[in-house]
Parts: sequence; structure tokens; C-alpha cells
Amino acid sequence: MTKTCWWYIRLHCLQFAVHKLSDAGNRCRKERTPICTSLLGCCPRCLPWGLGTRTAPVARSSEGPSAVVTKLGRADLDIKTWGTGCVKVENMECENCRIETEKGTSILNSIKSHTIHVQTNGGKIIGLGSLHGNTDIHVTGESSVNIEKLQGTSISISTEDGLLKTKYLYAESSFLSSAAGDILLGSVHGDITIETKTGNITVDSADGCLKASTHQGMIDVYVSQGKNIDLKSQKGSITVKVPASFKAYLQLSGSKVDVSPEIELKEIQSAPKDGHITITGHMNQLNDTDQWIKATTQNGTIHLKSQSWFQSIKLQVP
Repeated sequence: MTKTCWWYIRLHCLQFAVHKLSDAGNRCRKERTPICTSLLGCCPRCLPWGLGTRTAPVARSSEGPSAVVTKLGRADLDIKTWGTGCVKVENMECENCRIETEKGTSILNSIKSHTIHVQTNGGKIIGLGSLHGNTDIHVTGESSVNIEKLQGTSISISTEDGLLKTKYLYAESSFLSSAAGDILLGSVHGDITIETKTGNITVDSADGCLKASTHQGMIDVYVSQGKNIDLKSQKGSITVKVPASFKAYLQLSGSKVDVSPEIELKEIQSAPKDGHITITGHMNQLNDTDQWIKATTQNGTIHLKSQSWFQSIKLQVP
């Protein structure tokens, strides 16, 4: 018995059922002709609407049918695959983009859409170029998310055990979460909330309001121009890196607080209690608490370090 897979694409609010593809011959079940370059991978007689020239052909692999879409134009794009069927969408501008896979990988390259929704139950999500639009990404199991650049009004991404990684994030509001996977972020801008249970959180550069919390993981953040920074970990250590000229009110609380000697704090107050210590003070300012950094860990150590912008982007400075 041959393996089969169903998938569909919806364009301009029209939904078309796709004929069954079989491993024996790659032929349209209706016309018994080879798969060609029409819209849904069926022969031209199966699609009399003449929309086939607006997408790339369906790609067939030994692991199951895949969808490859390019240059759709301003329309709704809705793709769903089963099994190991993969999806690749590139150079796309549309009203709404929705992609769902089971075990297949989704590759998105240079997408601009009002809304972008991607979901998988075991595959990878890879973003090349820029994803521009209000984005909602949800993955389960060990699925990972790795995106070059995200830009939109609101961004929401959640994973379970897989890695969540993005190099650039520009949004008014962002929410990123993972149960056990690490969250690795490059340069982030805007108000962002990050949550994990056991995964670690790393932010190479934060510009805006940042709230990050984890139960067992560690937090490592460089604050370039952040306004309000709130970092919490139950059992892990927290490392906060700031430029030497950074101005903020600081409240650092942990089993141990380590402040680098090159950082000078004013109006320092120390309050040890039951093996826990809380240090407050002002960095490069006095009597101003509008811009602040709060770092709290129950059982870990707080590290406050000075770091230059060149070091934050990992450049080698002579």
C-alpha cells in the first residue's frame, strides 16, 4: 500500500481540495498525468481558475509532499501539511499567512503580511531574511524556532522543549516563552516579556522594557538602552551587563551579589537576611528612579558587569 498525504492552499478565500498524491508515479488521481507546475501540484485541467502561475510548483520528496510558494501577491495564504511534508515560502507579500505542519520543516524567507501564524507539532521553523507582520508562532515537542529577523506590532512565540532563537526583534510588544528550551535573542527592541521553566535566557542587547523570568535556568542580559529591566530566577544565576555610562537605579537580590570594580554605585544600601542579600544603589545618577534594573534570584548569584557595545556584538577589539 502506498503512502498518501493531503494538503491544501487557500487563496482569495477560495479553498480547494487537493487530489491524493501517491508514491507510485507522482500522478494526478483524476487525470493520470504527471505533476506539473500548476497551483496545487495537479494538472491544469484540475484548476480551471487560472491561478496556477502565481505560485511555484509543488516539490515532491521521498519523505512526503512539500509545498513551495513564491510571489503570491496580496492574498491570503493558508498551507497545511501532514506527516513529514515540508513548507517553503519566500519573497511573499500577502494579507494573512497561516502555515501548519506535523513533522515537516517550515522555511520562511522574506515574508511581509498583516498576520503571520505558524504552528508545528514536531518540525522546525526557520526564518531567513525578515518576517514582517504581527507574528504568532507555536510549536510543541522538541520543535525549534530559528528566525533571522522579526518585525511587527506584536510578536508571540512559544516552544516546549526546543530552542527559540532570533537575531533581531523589533516590536512594540513581544512575548516569548518556553517550557524547557533555551531562549537566545540577539538585538531586541520594544517591550518584551520572556518566560521559561528550566531553559536559559540570553539577550545580547536590550533596548526597551524587558521582563524575563525562569524557574531553574540562568539569565544573561546586556542592557544597552533599556528603561525598565526586571529579571527573576528561582534557582539560577543572573548576569546583567551594562555600558560604563549607563544610568539607572539598581536593586540586586540573591544569595550573593557580585559587582565588578569598574562599576561605581552611589547611595549603596545593603540588607542581608537569612543567607540572602539585597543591594540597592544608583549608577551614574542620583535621586532618579524612572529608569531601573531589578534582578532577583532565590538561590543563585547576581553578577553586575560593565560591557562595551563592541563586546555586546562580539567584535574583537584590539
